[in-house]
Amino acid sequence: MQISFNQIGKYLNHNLTAAELAEKITNVGLEVEEITKFSTAPSAMEGLVIGEVMTVAKHPNADKLHCTEVNIGGAELLKIVCGAPNVAVGQKVVVAVVGAVLQPTSGDAFTIKKSKIRGEDSEGMICAEDEIGLGASHEGIMVLPSETEVGIPFIDYLKPYTDYTIEVAITPNRSDAASHIGVARDVAALIGGKVKYPTVKEIKNTASPEVEIIIEDVEACPRYSGLVVKNITVKESPEWLQNALRVIGLSPINNVVDVSNFVLHELGHPLHAFDLAAIAGKKIVIKKSRLGEKFITLDKVERTLSGSELMICNAEKPMALAGVFGGMESGINPTTKDIFIESAYFAPTGIRNTSRKHQLFTDASFRFERGADPNITYTAAMRCAELILEVAGGEIIPYFYDEYPTPIKAIEVRLDFDFVNKIAGNPIPQTDIISILKGLEMELLVEDANGVNVRIPTFKTDVTRPIDLVEEIMRIYSYDKISFSKQAKTILQVDKNYRKEKLKKKLNGFLTGNGFSEAYVLSFAGEEENLKAHGAINVLNPINAEIGQMRNNIILPALKSIAHNINRQQTDVKLFEMGSYYLPDDPGYKQKDVLSLLATGNISRESWNTPSHKADFYFMKGLAEQILKLCGKEIKTSESFENEFTSYGICYNGFAYAAKIDDLLLKKMGIDKEVFYVEVDLKPLFKEGKNQLTYQPLNRFPKVERDLSLVVPSTIKYKEIKKCIASNGSSLLKNIFVFDVYQGKQVKEGFKSYAIRMELEDHSQTLEDKKVDKLMQKVMEALKADLGVEVRN
Repeated sequence: MQISFNQIGKYLNHNLTAAELAEKITNVGLEVEEITKFSTAPSAMEGLVIGEVMTVAKHPNADKLHCTEVNIGGAELLKIVCGAPNVAVGQKVVVAVVGAVLQPTSGDAFTIKKSKIRGEDSEGMICAEDEIGLGASHEGIMVLPSETEVGIPFIDYLKPYTDYTIEVAITPNRSDAASHIGVARDVAALIGGKVKYPTVKEIKNTASPEVEIIIEDVEACPRYSGLVVKNITVKESPEWLQNALRVIGLSPINNVVDVSNFVLHELGHPLHAFDLAAIAGKKIVIKKSRLGEKFITLDKVERTLSGSELMICNAEKPMALAGVFGGMESGINPTTKDIFIESAYFAPTGIRNTSRKHQLFTDASFRFERGADPNITYTAAMRCAELILEVAGGEIIPYFYDEYPTPIKAIEVRLDFDFVNKIAGNPIPQTDIISILKGLEMELLVEDANGVNVRIPTFKTDVTRPIDLVEEIMRIYSYDKISFSKQAKTILQVDKNYRKEKLKKKLNGFLTGNGFSEAYVLSFAGEEENLKAHGAINVLNPINAEIGQMRNNIILPALKSIAHNINRQQTDVKLFEMGSYYLPDDPGYKQKDVLSLLATGNISRESWNTPSHKADFYFMKGLAEQILKLCGKEIKTSESFENEFTSYGICYNGFAYAAKIDDLLLKKMGIDKEVFYVEVDLKPLFKEGKNQLTYQPLNRFPKVERDLSLVVPSTIKYKEIKKCIASNGSSLLKNIFVFDVYQGKQVKEGFKSYAIRMELEDHSQTLEDKKVDKLMQKVMEALKADLGVEVRN
């Protein structure tokens, strides 16, 4: 979600910079992802100054060019060759000096350089509006008012609107923070400020209702409210409103739609404006759609309804997907004169389902599916209406439509101070607890020495229990203030899947090291990718009608990937996937997690010294065996294997097999090459690891390094030397490694030279030379006695 730094300042007095405000926002639990400067000025303004044309003469070598001298406030006049037909003495113009980088309205950026044009010096450029990204006109240079001051930067003349866009990550439970007011409220609670809410007038229902509101599905729409505004003029929004929207990533549409979007991001409550003339029969009916019904949304897409969507209808047909998206026929257009402003509350579940079913993720659905405030509908509608009067004229008809059969009341919760301190682990002053609750606009009903009764505002949809209130208090109080006892011990706890995840990582490295690419395949499949004999599990709400089932095998989707690659001239393919497939079970279904490998074509590329090798059964068989060994599995059984996908194969331990894919299946899939396959059931492959890791701090005492130069008989292997050193080096010896090996003229025949380094550490004290020397002497004597090694000084 994007918010405006300037807008926050309108609702909360503060003296913070954008970066400081972003830090405060993060401190209250709303993670700031990015801060971006916003300006209405074009991006390339550096090097543009105001100048005055002092002289104009015809270019001696070009009929359409002029040689000018321009004053930009410096000691000397700039000589500039200009091709504009309208250049004249005395004009105040925009000058790009040498070194300026210009970004035109269309085309690539370019740099102004000192040059000769048809033999005449040119030390800059007098600019047209399209050359600096301010418009599309190239009819002539920009001529500024005569009173414009010479020598000032053009950016100072423009006085562009500037702001900062702050990108905030809103978690699903924080619908209360999905607005400028919501963010300001949290920051106010942190810094001790107070939010300035926009005020709206009270309406008395003195007019007669023009529209009848009928809610057929009260569960999906507990409240439906609205206002009528008449005699408006639909036009372009004023600059302040356009800027307020652009800074948060929205494109202005028209003054009415722009106001509804502005209020949505101001208060966090979605609104929708209907053309009153499009409400046939002067009825608004909130009901479920009809199965198979067609509806064209504002994006001009015809959508087929499933019968589960909540619709806003008139007496004849639907006008909008409730809480998600408006309809083409009832939207605001240039001829609209009268409007109905919808300000409703829709249940989150229905909005979420409609949004996902039609892949419409709008600002409205974002808020409704997280839980909007059911008791702000009047304020939101009236705020919208009053702003429309400001930018579009007209009059508000004094009648507030409000169907609210069962009002949603605020929850009351008892919060004990001892409970807060128990959860926090430290005592939090009662004055701080009360101050934070008030700052978050919680209503305190009864306060005593032990605690407080709190009425939770209906905009705080995620706060329903005492533990929720503690979370609210602690995120404002700051977790950094919570101290820990010196007696506290840290245990690094790892879930029971630790070994499984570690092995997955190891397998991934092993397979990519052998030239395999990891494939990511959807768990959904179409009927042609599933085996009828395995049964099908249908998806209730498929993201695409063509993949309406859970896949019941892993081979057919994988072969589809192979065919996709081959059809694009990628004939040497090695893929692996750690995925799942799903089979019907009683009750429900069962999930099978497997590792699958497919290979076709060459397994290695031909080079000048290495021939290419084709994938074959034995290559895949070897991989299956290596995978088992890598996971610590001994091969206990092996037997021939064949199923509906394969022509022959081998199965290890009953859960891992390598095989050749059947030629008839490959032909059916459009593959004319041999494909070989490995599948390993991950459940028996992985075992639960230990649930606790041990932690050892870094040694605060320095380590000691000692080197040995050894002359060793050629028959002695390094591992024998290492074993001898390790067995005689005590627990202080932490590492042994070779850093040089030599065999040549400087070493007698039948021998070789090793340079070995040993690292020693003691976690309890600094190692003394005397102790290290004694250990080294023991190691050298053992090498001589056991292996006949000569130690050089």
